Amino acid sequence: MLSSKMLDQFSLHLQHIKAVPGVENSVLVQKDGYPISSAGVWLSENEIFGLSSSAAAILSVAQRLHDDLSYVLIEGERSKFLLATLPRAMNYFITVTTQSHSNLGALLLQLERTISYLDDALWNEQFIPPLRTFEQSERTQIYNAFNVREGPKRTWSTGSLNMAITENTAQQITEIVTDFLKALPSATTGEVCLEGGYLIPTQRYNEGMRIRNSTLTYTLFDTSRKVAQLVKRTGILQVLCDCGTKQHFIYRLAGGLFSTLIRKDSTRLGLLRLIIPNFISEIESVLEKAPIAQRPSLDVDGFLEAIAR
Repeated sequence: MLSSKMLDQFSLHLQHIKAVPGVENSVLVQKDGYPISSAGVWLSENEIFGLSSSAAAILSVAQRLHDDLSYVLIEGERSKFLLATLPRAMNYFITVTTQSHSNLGALLLQLERTISYLDDALWNEQFIPPLRTFEQSERTQIYNAFNVREGPKRTWSTGSLNMAITENTAQQITEIVTDFLKALPSATTGEVCLEGGYLIPTQRYNEGMRIRNSTLTYTLFDTSRKVAQLVKRTGILQVLCDCGTKQHFIYRLAGGLFSTLIRKDSTRLGLLRLIIPNFISEIESVLEKAPIAQRPSLDVDGFLEAIAR
């Protein structure tokens, strides 16, 4: 059981992160999404729990994709979200929200110090079950939220890009990805997928594993997008997974994603941010020219007849 003295120390170290210019909040969270300690300015208790549970969902997907994950950085249009794991105390992680112009270098430096302390303090602690309780008025409000009633009729539409990936389109994208891998020797993969995680085949090896990773990559980006919209009302531009010897960059495309694994070497992060967008623009240009997919017709009578046989 965590003592009040330990919790005070946790809060103090989280305050050190909060002191970095541009940082809004920092929270120590259990892997099930239950917040242990926090520092920052909050609108309500619900906001803390909302951020913590959402961060846990993102981290769960990222760790399925990378078992050596160090942190996830989500860059939004108006905010940034950073989720950092503890090396030995694997039941806990830190989540940080910042303004878009925050000093990332200073944040990572302070985060490393805080992680070192928390990891030493927590690695032998038992996992704590959720302990949140609700007042009667809060329970009533939750129950009422499930009431079903007639509402106004609405017309819904989707923003998915409806395109057909022809052999020519796939070949053009393959050539762009090949040029990208030549321009960045430290890049080991370059993948393009459409909405839903559908992989455009640009390389001919480990296809099953690449399809799996493409689906998880899309799930990670889509979960991050929904959380950013829910918590900060902002869209996201990219997701970065730092994984020890490599970094996984995931960029938004018009109608899909571009992702690449890059080895950590002498390549500067600033240089990557200049090079990658150029190739993304080329890929988007090809996708914009792709023909519209024809909606398949459904033979309902034939379908029902086949079932009845």
